[in-house]
Amino acid sequence: MNTLPPDTIDNQIIRPQTTLSMKLNFPDLCQHHNITPRGIILIGAYDGKTLKRLNIPNTVKTLLIDANPSAVKRLQENFADSPHIQVVQAAIANHNDTVTLHLTSLESSSSILPWKQYSEIYPNIKEIQQLTLSARTLDTLLEELNLSPSDFNILILDIQGAELLALEGANQLLNTLDAIYTTVYYQELFEGGALAEEVNQFLADYQFDSVAEETPYHPAWGEAFYVRQTVRTEDGVHPVKPLSPIAKQLQETKQELEILQSQYQEVLLTLEQSQVQLEAGTEILVKLESQRDQILAELEQLQTQLQQSQTELEQSQTQLQQLQTQLEQTQTELQQSQSQQQQLQTQLQQTQTELEQSQTQQQLQTQLQQTQTELEQSQSQQQQLQTQLQQTQTELEQSQTQQQQLQTQLQQTQKESDQSRSELHEVREELELTQFQLDEVQVELEQYVAQFHQQKEEINQLKMELEQAKSQLNQVKNQPELTVSKKSKSDHAAIVKLLAKVLAETIED
Repeated sequence: MNTLPPDTIDNQIIRPQTTLSMKLNFPDLCQHHNITPRGIILIGAYDGKTLKRLNIPNTVKTLLIDANPSAVKRLQENFADSPHIQVVQAAIANHNDTVTLHLTSLESSSSILPWKQYSEIYPNIKEIQQLTLSARTLDTLLEELNLSPSDFNILILDIQGAELLALEGANQLLNTLDAIYTTVYYQELFEGGALAEEVNQFLADYQFDSVAEETPYHPAWGEAFYVRQTVRTEDGVHPVKPLSPIAKQLQETKQELEILQSQYQEVLLTLEQSQVQLEAGTEILVKLESQRDQILAELEQLQTQLQQSQTELEQSQTQLQQLQTQLEQTQTELQQSQSQQQQLQTQLQQTQTELEQSQTQQQLQTQLQQTQTELEQSQSQQQQLQTQLQQTQTELEQSQTQQQQLQTQLQQTQKESDQSRSELHEVREELELTQFQLDEVQVELEQYVAQFHQQKEEINQLKMELEQAKSQLNQVKNQPELTVSKKSKSDHAAIVKLLAKVLAETIED
C-alpha cells in the first residue's frame, strides 16, 4: 500500500517501521476465480514490495508505474535483473496534460490530489514538496510503449485517491482485463477522489463485480478485488465481455423503446380520461340545455303575465279616467243643483214675503205650493245627487286601491322579469363557457388521437427498424471476427447511424 497509516495505542501515534503493502490474499482470490496471471500492470509501485507479496511467477509480464522519480529509480535498481519486469515513470490520470504531484514526508502517501480528511487521520505526515509532471492515460501510455492491452489481464492500483481517474483513462485496457485489485475510499480523504460506490458503479459498466473487500488499516479506506462476470456454457465458464458500441446502442434503443411504450400507455390513459371528461361535459351540457329551456319557458310565462298585467293596468287606468270624468260631471251637476236650490230658496223667500204681503191672494198660495213642491223635488234630487256622489267617490277609492295593487303587482312582475333576465344571461354565459370548454376538450382529444396514431406509427416503424438492426447485428455477430470485411464494417457503421437517427427522431418527438 502506498499509504503508511499509523497504528494508535492509548491515543498515542506510533510511527511504523516499514511500509505496509496491500493485504488481500491475492493468490487465493485468483485461484478461487480461475484467474491465471499472464500480464500485470501495477500503478503506484513505490518500492515494489506489493509485487513481491503477490507471489507471481518471474515469467509473467509486468509493468510497474510510479509518478515519483525517486521511487522509479529505486524500482529500476530493485528489478534490474528481472527481464520480464518493465519500470516506467508516469503520472496516470484521465487526461494527457500536466498534474501536480504532492510529495509528503512519507513518500508512499504522495498523490496527484490535494489532501482533505487525510491530514486529520494522519496528522504526523506532512507535505514537503510539489512537482509538476506530465500526465498520461493508461491507454495512451501503453500505445507510447508499443504494448498491447491484450497482453495484460490484471490491474493493480494504489495511487492515493486517483484510482477512478486511472480507470477512466483505460477504456481499451478494461476490455481485456480479468481482475482489478485496488484501494477504495469510504470518506473523501483527497479532494476530488472518488468513493467506493462510484468505483463500483463505473466498473459495473465493464461487467466487473466486487468479490472481496477489506479495511486492514482504517475504516475510512480499504482494498477491493474485482473480477469480470462469467457465463456458463456447454464449453465451460467464460468471462462476459463488455458490450460493443453497437450492442450498447441497441440496449439504449431498447430502453428508449420501453420509454416510448410507457409514454404510449400514458397517452392512452390520457385519451381515456379525456373521453370520460368529454362524456361528463356532454352530460353537463345536456343538463344545462334542459335548464335553459325551462328558464326560457318560465321567462315566456312571466312575459305573458307581464303583458296581461299591463293590459289590466291600462284598462284600470281607462276606467279610472272615466270615473274621474263622471265624478267631475256629477260635481258640476251638484254645483248646478246647489245653485238652483239657492235660487229656489231666494224665490221662496220672495214668495213668502209676497205671501205675507198678500195672503189673500189665491194665486200666490198656489204659486207658493208649487214653489214648495219644486223645492222638495230639488231637495230630493239634491239628495239623490249626493248619494250618487258618495257612490262615485267610493268607486273612485276602490279603483285607486285596485290601481295601487295593480302597480304593486306590476313592480313585482318587473322585478321577477329582471331577475329572470339576469339568470337567463348568466345561464347563457355559462352555456357559452361550457361550449367553449367543450370545444377545447374536443380539440385536445383530436390532438391526443392524432398524436396517439402518430406515435403508434413511429413505434411500429421503430420496431421494424429495430428488428432489421437486430437481424443485421446477428448476421455480423455470426461471422468470425477475423474475417470481417470492410463491407461488414461499413454495415456496422450504417447500423449505428440508423440507430442514432432513430434515437434523434425519438428524442425530438
